Amino acid sequence: MPSRTILCISFDGLVSEGRCRSLKDAGYEVTATINVNEGMELLNRKKLDAVIIGHRFSTEEKRLLAEQAKKAGIPVVLVCGATSESSIPATSRVYALERGAGLLSALSRLFAAETAA
Repeated sequence: MPSRTILCISFDGLVSEGRCRSLKDAGYEVTATINVNEGMELLNRKKLDAVIIGHRFSTEEKRLLAEQAKKAGIPVVLVCGATSESSIPATSRVYALERGAGLLSALSRLFAAETAA
């Protein structure tokens, strides 16, 4: 199976570096940014299998990124304490990490669900 391409948008450069290192070690191709506007541009022009949005962006920034990903048909992993009652619509295919769920585990569940569909 070809490598999955992930866009990682994090507020903090150090967090982004660690997250990207873990994803690359797991075999993912990763593009990272700490800038919401650059993230929006990358969502428009790069072929992506998923986007990871960090928790420290404002609710509005996370919503805009999730909506842009939805338009492009790209699933989102939202790294935060969001619940099923989150203000981000379920139709945006947002997978929220809660209660210590691991990022790699969430991605494997996401891609397993896609192949089963």
